[in-house]
Amino acid sequence: MKKAALIFILAGAAMSQANAQQREYFSEDSFEAESEIPASRVFQYYYDENLKPHKLTFEDWFNGPYMLRTGFRARTYLESQGIIPNVTYIGNLAGNPVGGMRQGVTNTSSVNLGVGLDLEKLTGMKEFKGWSIGNTWVWRFGNSLTKEYIGNTFNVQQNYGSQTIRLQSLFASWNGDIGTSDFSAMIKIGRFGAGDNFLSKPIYWLYQNNAIDGNPVGIFNQTKWSAYPGGTWAAFARISHKDGAYFKAGVYQINSDEQDSPHEHGLDWSMGGAEGVNANFELGLDINHDESRLSPGNISVGIAADWYSAKRYSNPSKTSPFNCTIYFQADYMILNLGLPPRDSPLYFERTPDNAYRDLRGLILWGTVQYDPYEDLAYMPFFVTGGVLFNAPFSSRPDDVLCFGAAYGKYSDKLNDSERGSYEIMLELNYKIQVTRFLFFQPNVQYIINPKGGAQNDAFVLGLQFGANF
Repeated sequence: MKKAALIFILAGAAMSQANAQQREYFSEDSFEAESEIPASRVFQYYYDENLKPHKLTFEDWFNGPYMLRTGFRARTYLESQGIIPNVTYIGNLAGNPVGGMRQGVTNTSSVNLGVGLDLEKLTGMKEFKGWSIGNTWVWRFGNSLTKEYIGNTFNVQQNYGSQTIRLQSLFASWNGDIGTSDFSAMIKIGRFGAGDNFLSKPIYWLYQNNAIDGNPVGIFNQTKWSAYPGGTWAAFARISHKDGAYFKAGVYQINSDEQDSPHEHGLDWSMGGAEGVNANFELGLDINHDESRLSPGNISVGIAADWYSAKRYSNPSKTSPFNCTIYFQADYMILNLGLPPRDSPLYFERTPDNAYRDLRGLILWGTVQYDPYEDLAYMPFFVTGGVLFNAPFSSRPDDVLCFGAAYGKYSDKLNDSERGSYEIMLELNYKIQVTRFLFFQPNVQYIINPKGGAQNDAFVLGLQFGANF
């Protein structure tokens, strides 16, 4: 029976696993760090130490990981078989009372339907130890304030783009130790985006403006880069040392505009119409990403290289066969206040590999992205940075206060008013973790020199909110 179910799922794969843009807005670690499939929570919250179900009280529901209190029997059965669903909603409400082309208010929405398959548990075969399958569908709808009312480059609502239902990913992954236990590895092959594993950190996911959220947006204005909610044919590998050093590498097909168009819904898997190949490499060091309670940090460098016919801005009739972006990332907790009190009903101790994210304190972070081929990049230089206070109040262990800024310089080779100019974005927000499954995040943004000065500076009031079902 299990083998038949596996064959059916591999052939049809009808649900999904979330990736970078919609992964960790909630207080839980929604995904396993190594396999990247959704994390099982039913037995952890709704069963006693003998794995017997207990009566679900209001308090159990309120402090649990899912909004829907019905359907737990179905979820329990699925998770016991190694099939782990994940359904989330993220909304971005925004309005510009001042500046831009005109004043207005819009809301953009993103629904993520997800499932992760633990193949060892699903099949009962030890030969599948470490193997998983993920498959993502994303439904986006709503209008963009940036597009309709402000007219700037950095979208003030991060979940706008590809407003349709589309397949984002379908992949197989393996993770486990290699050689001695000092090294671990993860490989992934199938359909997914470069942004799922490169230039993405939990820090970036805490902002509403797309200049920062998910993947700092400069790279999309420099190279042909794939990211959520899009996907492409890809292969990815990561090798990590127990002391925090790691190396990542991935190769990705560059889809044509037709393949990525909304009416294809992510289902054009042809290779003949592809424009080229993108390859990414990243070397980094995770500092104190463990249970030591010492200040955590990260430093990493990477390169995104493209081989395709890139048009030159100074003369679109001419092309170049190669383009690349070099990037640098760093973050560090400069003020470490230790763990919050454990008696809070919202407090949830994370898994050992994510325990550092529980620490209260101030974190400084920044990224730099540079494309040396200015004639091929719309915005060849891009920098972001900010500071966040994790759990500013000890009684609110999952709240976060964030400030972030982004600067992008337009190419000197452009033939319009943006030439040689810039755009700056400032955002201040506060994430309120209402329950484990529900958050609200009011924010203010200020857009300076929109589209290189084509529009008046804009002040934006926003609200990001989401629920885990």
